[in-house]
Amino acid sequence: MPLRRQLLLDALRACVTACNEYFSGSLNGPAVAARVRGIRLSRDCADLCQLAAAFVSRSSEHMRFVLHECAELCRTCADESSQYSEAHSRRCTEACRQAEDACRMAY
Repeated sequence: MPLRRQLLLDALRACVTACNEYFSGSLNGPAVAARVRGIRLSRDCADLCQLAAAFVSRSSEHMRFVLHECAELCRTCADESSQYSEAHSRRCTEACRQAEDACRMAY
């Protein structure tokens, strides 16, 4: 597998993990009601990154469309999670930014 493709898959999978951690950490933390948007975005982002990784793995002809949307959602999720200072929020922000960059370079 080409290195660039492997880096993209690694970034997408790291984003899935970080978004799931953000989701769980936010549900178990204080002020859940104030974080509803971020909680929803983190689930959407994790799901879309998982789908994008599947499209990349099988070299789908629609891969570039999914990667474009994935980059947009990763940016939005990173912007939202960056508002908080917990470790799971910082990991989510960083992983989403890396996945966004990787997706943008790939399409």
